[in-house]
Amino acid sequence: MISRKNASISKFIIHKVGNKFNDTKNAFSNQLVDFDEASYDLMLPFLLKPFGSVVQSYRFNHHANISLNEINTYCAQLFNDESAFEEVSKHIVMHLYEQSNSANIKTGDVLVVMFEGIEFRDITTNAIGIFKIENKVNFFQTYLENNSYDVLVQKGISSKKVDKGCLILNQSDAEGNIIFSVDNNSYDAQYWINHFLNIKYADDANS
Repeated sequence: MISRKNASISKFIIHKVGNKFNDTKNAFSNQLVDFDEASYDLMLPFLLKPFGSVVQSYRFNHHANISLNEINTYCAQLFNDESAFEEVSKHIVMHLYEQSNSANIKTGDVLVVMFEGIEFRDITTNAIGIFKIENKVNFFQTYLENNSYDVLVQKGISSKKVDKGCLILNQSDAEGNIIFSVDNNSYDAQYWINHFLNIKYADDANS
């Protein structure tokens, strides 16, 4: 389990992932998000709070060679060269897109985030977060028109919980990078853990 009390977001980008099964396309941002104070103060705990109660950790997996695990490779690139963040984040989304082998796989927003100040077992490290927002919620927006207030319905991201997310620490043990994952929409349990991330539970001694 991690502590987020000294954590901060250093890089943050949003892309959209489609579904190749039903021919919806990806859409990519070319620039990082520049937060205002209010949205930053809401976003940071929204992303990291789910991992504060997760005890079991994962490690990267691959049937042939761990260096062939795509997310492992992309994270190694980001930890070594943050200037590649925008480009590598697009590759992460394309890899996620390639795992959509069913019409049930939902499209959504993909947030790729670089965190600093993540605390784990008395060590402070940076980490990469990958989050997929699959469900939007309806909310009422009031507005003033012709001296009277009216209301309309808009869709947005709920600030209560992330749908899917992982946190890959720039910290290793004998089994490799320490990884935490959450999935609140586990309609396809294989999709996120096994196909996209390709991770396995750590040995008991390292979990």
